[in-house]
Amino acid sequence: MKGYTRRRIGSFAVSLVVGLSALFLLLHALPGGETARLAPSVAADPQARAAVAAAEGRDRPLPTQYRDHMVGLIQGDLGRSIADGSPVADTVGPAAALSFQLGILAAVMGMPTGLVAGAMAALRPRRKADGVVRLTALVAVSVPSYWLAVLLLVYVGERWPDLVPRPAAFGAGPGGAGMELRGLILPALVLAVGAFGMVARTIRSALIDVLDGDDVRFARAMGMSDAQVLRRIGLRNAAPTAVTVAGMVAAGLLAGTVLVENVFGVPGLGQLLVTSFGRHDHPVAIAAASVTAVAYLGMNLVVDLVVHALEPSAGTPARGGHDSWNHRDGDSAQLPRSAGTS
Repeated sequence: MKGYTRRRIGSFAVSLVVGLSALFLLLHALPGGETARLAPSVAADPQARAAVAAAEGRDRPLPTQYRDHMVGLIQGDLGRSIADGSPVADTVGPAAALSFQLGILAAVMGMPTGLVAGAMAALRPRRKADGVVRLTALVAVSVPSYWLAVLLLVYVGERWPDLVPRPAAFGAGPGGAGMELRGLILPALVLAVGAFGMVARTIRSALIDVLDGDDVRFARAMGMSDAQVLRRIGLRNAAPTAVTVAGMVAAGLLAGTVLVENVFGVPGLGQLLVTSFGRHDHPVAIAAASVTAVAYLGMNLVVDLVVHALEPSAGTPARGGHDSWNHRDGDSAQLPRSAGTS
């Protein structure tokens, strides 16, 4: 376990350095950063552009800029915005916190309901409830989030305008906390729909495979109820799959915030990323993309470590399942032989 953890942390560090380096080089190659503050008439002056580039440090050799950028990331110094001169951390921090709240709310709304729906469908496969869950999950993962966001924005905005996000309410202080939470409900609902569909489909498939095993048939023959079978055998053996799909959902939520935040006008990390690209504010764009990359790779690391910790117990379902209701493995081993000789 320790060796695997060290290898995964090392792989995480390498992936992080490669990803952050690629972001820096990609965004550095984009034109226009040093002229973002200048009016078009002034930006046409080579001397004015050179002066701004010198002030921003973009006239230095690229390796020097890269070194200073990576050192700044390690120290938490993200530089200053080209557009307004404010510290990048003061802009990215609140936006990242808001996106984090949105993702947590969407996960709370979508993942537990998907887990329950998938478990219910797996307990009664190929029946009415299973068909309803399968159809609902299929629609949930198929509907475009942009279309759903616009539909909710138009429909709900006419009937319950208080639920429509208002950018002015975000960051308004303690008095605006309630308005801020209400403003996150619709964006979180859009993200939760896809999360529900993915979790329900994956958990259903995983539990059907588990519940089709011999240990489950034995448990039911011993008189265990569906709830006991699901709790003692199904959920435990499907735990690695559940953790994996949770990581996939988290990654999907991270990517989905870019679109949803821009549709609803939520000033989170996704909207900041698009805005900073649009105005060629490279320090802010690099910082926003770097935070997103760190969050994505960090979630993958946590998921891999948790799944690896669960795999030893999940790898022996038959023995573990019998131990949960029998005191000795020998009881379950002797039953078929005695039944065959009687």
